[in-house]
Amino acid sequence: MNKDLRDSLIEMVAVFGLVFFGLGSVAVGSFYSINEIDPGFNILNTFIIAFAHGIYIFVAIASISRISGAHINPAITLSMWIHKKINLSKMFFYLVAQFLGGILGAIFWSLIFDASLGIHALSSDIFTTSIISGLSLEIVCTAFLSAVIFSTIGNESHFMSALSIGFVVFLGSIIAMPFTGGSMNPARTLGPAVAYGEFKDIWIYFVGPIVGAFIGSYIGKMVNFNN
Repeated sequence: MNKDLRDSLIEMVAVFGLVFFGLGSVAVGSFYSINEIDPGFNILNTFIIAFAHGIYIFVAIASISRISGAHINPAITLSMWIHKKINLSKMFFYLVAQFLGGILGAIFWSLIFDASLGIHALSSDIFTTSIISGLSLEIVCTAFLSAVIFSTIGNESHFMSALSIGFVVFLGSIIAMPFTGGSMNPARTLGPAVAYGEFKDIWIYFVGPIVGAFIGSYIGKMVNFNN
């Protein structure tokens, strides 16, 4: 029980960090945008946000994966439980910790920044992303993330595992951001939704990543002989 609580606390802090630095990268773009934003800046801003999420995941996994497993994502935690990598008790502790960490990270920014930050929603401005399209995109991006995670379990090169996972978060974020915001993580989405009271389409960011993580976990296990 003590180990579960310790590991859950680590997961909470890790998800807090993900939301803190993720929303911080969004805040940077919001801070410098005045009235009309140059299209080139939009491209750079998207890159900065995606890079911040990817590099944070790389650092977090390299730091804590040998302690808590560095799930940092409820969808991954559920997949780990399905494959009996963790027991039911640890799954419960992790889920509570991850969602709490995400909410606290977003509340932090809500106290120091006036506008809403990091809210995930389907695009409806320049183009409209349908529910089916948005759900499919979250499923596919999370499936790739989960496949990489499960394919690197037991990898002798800890550095390369962390780097691979960080890069797939970066790629998924940069591709999906204009359409869905590029969540791939229910805790990352729930935090800002609770902090700012905006819950439109939020079910997509639970169903999509969870389904995608399940699919990806089986793909990853098929190619990982250490699993």
